[in-house]
Amino acid sequence: MKNLLTRTFTGILFIIIITAAVLSGAYAFLCIFGLIALLGYVEFLNLTRFGRPFDQVLFVIDLAGACALFLSTFTFSGQFTESLHWASILTYLIYLVARPIIQLYVSPDKSPIAGWAYSILGQVYIVLPLSLLGVWGYNTEYQLLYGHPEYLLMALFAFIWINDTGAYIVGCTLGRHRLFERISPKKSWEGFFGGLVFCIILAACLNYIIPGLLTTTQWIIMGILTSVFSTWGDLCESLLKRTAGVKDSGRLLPGHGGILDRFDSELLASPVIFIYLTLVL
Repeated sequence: MKNLLTRTFTGILFIIIITAAVLSGAYAFLCIFGLIALLGYVEFLNLTRFGRPFDQVLFVIDLAGACALFLSTFTFSGQFTESLHWASILTYLIYLVARPIIQLYVSPDKSPIAGWAYSILGQVYIVLPLSLLGVWGYNTEYQLLYGHPEYLLMALFAFIWINDTGAYIVGCTLGRHRLFERISPKKSWEGFFGGLVFCIILAACLNYIIPGLLTTTQWIIMGILTSVFSTWGDLCESLLKRTAGVKDSGRLLPGHGGILDRFDSELLASPVIFIYLTLVL
């Protein structure tokens, strides 16, 4: 009961923070999700260390690279000045060149290529998808055409939350057939389709809740894509944790684990929905 109360309180606080970040504008989103992306990136670096020694210099350099990537991607929304846009891109390009050179001069590492590769992989897997959320959520062209594109961003989070809720409820009551037992023994096909149905029901209502952004058909397609790819995102993060031999990616969120445990769905859903909305808007 104590764990359930802790998990519930953390979940409610999490929803409030995300909702406030999304609806408070581009700068609030940049600060809050930039911090989330960095914390998730740190968790990833810790999970993929696999016994390699910790090097403070490389750690700081990688964090700087992650910041530059997040900002340079986010500036494509058009919310920031042209000078900041190009400065952030240039900074990240400098990082890409400097990172392997610095690797030559740091303390000896039996797996230098692994450390180098994981530092870039973490940025592509975590930082880039989270920054893409802001590109279309606060796109200045979309704002002129549709008024409030951040409502689309809020809808994405709503789809992910309702998918998790539907999968949990149906999976706990009807789950019999394992979805991917090798990676996640508790997930079931019944739970997956339960989450999918919940997303479709929400999508059918969104044209009335948020009129003027997408048609009902487009909402339904977005809901289906989010359900499918958020499930894959969850499974991919489970594979990462299983490979690392840990239960949770971190301990930052009581009752939920780490940042990656809460944002695993967004990591694959975000690029897919970015592509989808680019095609339909």
